[in-house]
Amino acid sequence: MKLGEIVRERRKALSLTQEQLADCLGVSAPAVHKWEKGTTYPDITTLPALARVLRTDLNTLLSFQEDLTDEEIARFAGELDRMVTQEGYEAAFQHAMDQLHLPPQAEQRILKALEAQTQRPKKRNWRVGAALAAAAVLMTGSAFAVAYRWGVLEVFFHGDTSQVEPYVQTAVGSAENQDYRLTVDSAVCDSQTLYAVITVEGLNDQAVEDLKSNKVIAESHREVWGQEMVDSLMDNGSAGPDTFWATFVDSGVSTSGIQYQSLPAPSDTSRSWRVKISLIDADRQIGTGPILFWLGFMGKEYAVEIPTDTAMETVQLSIDRDIQPEYPGGPTVFVQSLELSPVSLSYVGTYWDAQRDADNPPLVFLRMKDGQILTRTQLGYTFLEHATRINLDDMLFQVQYQTDTPVDLDQVASIILGDMEFPLDGSDPFPVNVPENLCPFFYAETLAEKIEDIPFFRIQVEELCQKLGADYQWDESTQSADITYRGVTLHLTVGQSQYEVNGTLEDPLSKITQEQLDQSKHPEYARGMILMENGVLTAPFHILNHLPLSYHHLTDADGIFTGTLIILP
Repeated sequence: MKLGEIVRERRKALSLTQEQLADCLGVSAPAVHKWEKGTTYPDITTLPALARVLRTDLNTLLSFQEDLTDEEIARFAGELDRMVTQEGYEAAFQHAMDQLHLPPQAEQRILKALEAQTQRPKKRNWRVGAALAAAAVLMTGSAFAVAYRWGVLEVFFHGDTSQVEPYVQTAVGSAENQDYRLTVDSAVCDSQTLYAVITVEGLNDQAVEDLKSNKVIAESHREVWGQEMVDSLMDNGSAGPDTFWATFVDSGVSTSGIQYQSLPAPSDTSRSWRVKISLIDADRQIGTGPILFWLGFMGKEYAVEIPTDTAMETVQLSIDRDIQPEYPGGPTVFVQSLELSPVSLSYVGTYWDAQRDADNPPLVFLRMKDGQILTRTQLGYTFLEHATRINLDDMLFQVQYQTDTPVDLDQVASIILGDMEFPLDGSDPFPVNVPENLCPFFYAETLAEKIEDIPFFRIQVEELCQKLGADYQWDESTQSADITYRGVTLHLTVGQSQYEVNGTLEDPLSKITQEQLDQSKHPEYARGMILMENGVLTAPFHILNHLPLSYHHLTDADGIFTGTLIILP
């Protein structure tokens, strides 16, 4: 059984929605959707937490099998090496993820085979070793107990990172006291955000024990946060607030935010984290000088200076005009400037209504040089922040999107913001009407059944296809329909709960007890069957999980689903 199938099965067994599971892990609901349908996989650092939430272990989650033969080990290592060299890092990584059923007994043998592959005397990209080591971690589901330092690109980004690679700093610097050594292993930044991988090593037996048990981190929070925080950090092993600190060297102004995530330990005496640091100061100005980074339990005197003068290429545009908002009826905003890097897009401006919904900024698209318009969903843009501060007469805002799949700026022709298109070559902007099927829209589901407060929503398939601009083909003779959208085809058959996704059978039958079914007036709804109702093809809303789009359920003031979706193509 594949990882996505196990996640879906365990989630349903615990009566968790995808949204609830996402909230527990601090990820988006669309991310969980993609895990379960097998189009993407959880970040390696998320796997332990995922196993805990699903009340299982990594062995079960990763579906280990019995040990492999020497021939199988060698063959698999050789295949990974070949794929990295010929097809690229992402292909090898994906292949490793597809083989997550490999057994823990194979760990050291795979390691040795991979080491043999990487030591062969031939020229290769610097990422080959990292790809193979990371793949081995994913295959075995363990920390891979070797002195391997994670690279900033492999833990933050996917896809083609060639535009980002020239800006990576390695072996940035280190600082140590009598107990610990802090090392910034690698870092990369644009003008908005710094991404770094850091390692902390214990320099004596007691320090190692305190680091590995989380004691030194937990105790450092006692004075400000109290014993309850200490106990919590000891229980969950988290770094907690105020563990990571950063300021600008020149101004001493603190950065506006730090996000962190634990990585598998590179050795028995150390721990590693990936750290994301905002480079925007309290006055919303772009930081241009180096950054001092330190750990709360070590102190600022043991800070490492991280240069930011190697920021990756960006495109900056002066906008200085009114832009229409994302949804009809909202107030117009005045956008001052816009900036695009391979991994982020941001813009700043003002609006005059302090009651404006900060979560609904103007639409943003990229038009590529081949004429294609890419949406936020297609670009993998994550809405990061909508920071505001009140002036005397207006409110200043900054919107930032980030992506883990870098964009090739050489292929971007223009940026579409709201109702205006801004060419990257600096020529005059012009009005634009983006096709409706690329814009977010509201879609009302039908509440077909409700069992023990669990709603069973349904959608009208052809209507949805019309809104998305998806191809819809109905076959009367087989009572089936094919939906094709952005390279994904769903084959739905009336009277079935199973359906095909690009030729692969999916069986999302809800884990409903017989007692619950006995309560149902329409068990076909509860079973998630595809039906023809009054001449209209209907299906459970979870078929959306298999389409390359994002969606959110709207809830009322009590957090109850309203039956309306916001769909982002």
